[in-house]
Amino acid sequence: MRRRLIGLIWTLTFGGLQWRVAGWLSGVPFTTLHSSFARWTRLGLWRRLGRRLALDWRLACGDEVLPSAVVADSRSLRSAPTAWVRGIDGGKLVKGVKLFVVCDKHGSLLDLDLQPANTDDRAGTLPMLPRLAALGFQGDLLGDSGFRGAPFAAAALEHDIHVAVSPGGTRDGRFLPNGIRWVVERLFAWLSRYRRLNIVYDRAADLFAGHIWIAMASIISRRLVAQTQAEQSV
Repeated sequence: MRRRLIGLIWTLTFGGLQWRVAGWLSGVPFTTLHSSFARWTRLGLWRRLGRRLALDWRLACGDEVLPSAVVADSRSLRSAPTAWVRGIDGGKLVKGVKLFVVCDKHGSLLDLDLQPANTDDRAGTLPMLPRLAALGFQGDLLGDSGFRGAPFAAAALEHDIHVAVSPGGTRDGRFLPNGIRWVVERLFAWLSRYRRLNIVYDRAADLFAGHIWIAMASIISRRLVAQTQAEQSV
């Protein structure tokens, strides 16, 4: 039954199916399906699984467990009126939620935060700094011009994190890769394949964050399986 519930939750994340419809089609009561997802989310299961797989992938690639540099960025997402909060991103004309992420050079998600769409990049990234420090990270945090400012740099330095800001990555409407900063854009592209993550319907921030971690666990687990199969075939 547990394997069946996890498979249904992954289907909801990937296909964007409604919870009640999934219950009708699968024969699993809606209350059982959603309460199991909510309980595992609030226990931190999806976050721990996604982060553990990200670190395992680093080891599989021959890297150290913890990166020496991470990339931070944000993406504005449209949200339904039933979502827990809504804001307006005036630059992108999006009414909804802003997703803040921190990833390593492989594009693997290490931490995230969710705020109203009108939240500044520095304010949205600030809560993640102590969590990165608790993970053991000490190094460079790479970002665009939205992370420029002495107060934010000083706050990061308190956790032995050095902010490195590079100019914007667009020119004439085209994206220009700068160092490893482009990997965060690829991460957003990967997440956009999961239909549940393109429009926010969840009534609580931790529930939507759970879907993001499930998507990340799905992406990295496929990498690990493919690498294992390739090694066995040699």
